[in-house]
Amino acid sequence: MSKLTDVSSHYEFGLNWKGFEAQLSDAAVERAVTAFGRLFEAEEVAGKRVLDIGCGSGLHSLAALRLGAASVTAIDIDENSVETARRLLGRLAPGGPWTVERRSVFDSGDMPRFDIVYSWGVLHHSGDMTRAIGMAADRVAPDGLFCLALYRKTPLCWLWRIEKRLYTKAPPWLRRVIEAAYIAVFRLRFLATGRRFRPYVESYESNRGMDWMTDVRDWLGGYPYGSVSEAEMLQIADKHGFLPIRRFCEKPGLGLLGSGCDEYIFRRAVSM
Repeated sequence: MSKLTDVSSHYEFGLNWKGFEAQLSDAAVERAVTAFGRLFEAEEVAGKRVLDIGCGSGLHSLAALRLGAASVTAIDIDENSVETARRLLGRLAPGGPWTVERRSVFDSGDMPRFDIVYSWGVLHHSGDMTRAIGMAADRVAPDGLFCLALYRKTPLCWLWRIEKRLYTKAPPWLRRVIEAAYIAVFRLRFLATGRRFRPYVESYESNRGMDWMTDVRDWLGGYPYGSVSEAEMLQIADKHGFLPIRRFCEKPGLGLLGSGCDEYIFRRAVSM
């Protein structure tokens, strides 16, 4: 097993999904469907074959099915994520046209091509982001869509790479120290901008259905870590024969509290 496909060298994202499926609210499912649908026109999903790379809980695979996908193949390197995705889809899309398997993007070369290849917030954690993007891109059929979300590059990405490696290897007590320091800075930012911190945390629920503290741990521990600027991503896509269809990108800040994801949708040339 190579280092890139050895899950023991990665942050344990899958553990955050344990117990997630049973608590998943209808509102969280609707948010996921809305977020997925925001990226595509309705006719772009209906009747299409979808590959979900780094499926996590399986929530976005469910969203694709709800929007009319003909089939969904979901893969993830983490066995805990695979188990959760199977439970979630088994409960909310029983007998549906889906499969979930444990597989790394780096082991996807023998898979067929798909009408849509989707990977939200995953490939920057692969250990070799540029190669992972290329491997994922190879699974897109001619005239197919390639949708991915990646951390935008900020001046402090180098510092976060160090922090994430430390957090991933740290014992529980040191993780708690790092979390407390991050939360303290987060509170100060809210105070400085006149916003109320507690209502924000209490009402928080991400498009993945996670609460704020779980998302904080995912951010602090998200190692391996990569990031890419909008210009760099457009160059990578062009190299692989893709044209930008739509994108949702923000101007990068300093990155003091981290970096958000920019979202990209590309279309592959008909003749490959």
